[in-house]
Amino acid sequence: MYRGETRNPVLVIVLSIVTCGIYQIVWLFMVSNEINNAAGEKKIDPVIFFLLGLLCFPLMYVGLYKIDEALFELNPRYNLPAEKHFILWLLLSLVGIGWLFMGYQVQENLNNMWARTAPQA
Repeated sequence: MYRGETRNPVLVIVLSIVTCGIYQIVWLFMVSNEINNAAGEKKIDPVIFFLLGLLCFPLMYVGLYKIDEALFELNPRYNLPAEKHFILWLLLSLVGIGWLFMGYQVQENLNNMWARTAPQA
């Protein structure tokens, strides 16, 4: 099984705030590639959803939806509960914290997945 990079979810939030969202875009790009590697197929196209999303903001939300769907499919492979969070992220975006909450949840989920795999040699 694929094992991605373990990151501190709080640090993801802090760096996203300090860099005015630039780190979160870079993080989304890295996380999308890790999810694709774990799935063994391209579930999320980070170039389309996150880099072009800077020009057409709704693409960012499509990318978040794709991440939620991919994690929903991947979690059972790692013996984790399959849960969907996109609607919650969308609602929290209305009060300005959806992106930060999403970053925390996604990174925590990925850390749990990576913890269930053997370390790479």
